[in-house]
Amino acid sequence: MSASSGRPSDAFDKHGFLSRYAPAIINQNRADQMLADYAKGRRDFRRLDLRGVTLEDVNLAGADLSGSDLSNATLTNVDLTNAKLIEVKLINAELTGVQLHQANLSRANLRGATLTHTSLATAALRGTVLPNGRLSD
Repeated sequence: MSASSGRPSDAFDKHGFLSRYAPAIINQNRADQMLADYAKGRRDFRRLDLRGVTLEDVNLAGADLSGSDLSNATLTNVDLTNAKLIEVKLINAELTGVQLHQANLSRANLRGATLTHTSLATAALRGTVLPNGRLSD
């Protein structure tokens, strides 16, 4: 480590690999653990750092991810029916085929998110920042 910065020395990480990729790897491992815990019956996953993760073909119906950060995440065919997503960050996230039936996205931030085959029609959206930057009523 560099004595002045507390970061890996330039010789060790001269291309910035650790600072660029280590958080994504750690967060993906955290997501994999969450899925294993969900399969065992756990539903409380509040305040997780899941930035940049990829979730594909998974069921998280009824999960509580309130306060979690899924910015820059890619969610494909994820079932979040009846999920609590209060104050969740989905900034610049890619949601494709995500089921959000009766999900609570109150005060969530979806600024810059791309929703493909994903409907917010039955989701609770009070105070939610929508993908185009508009705030819902």
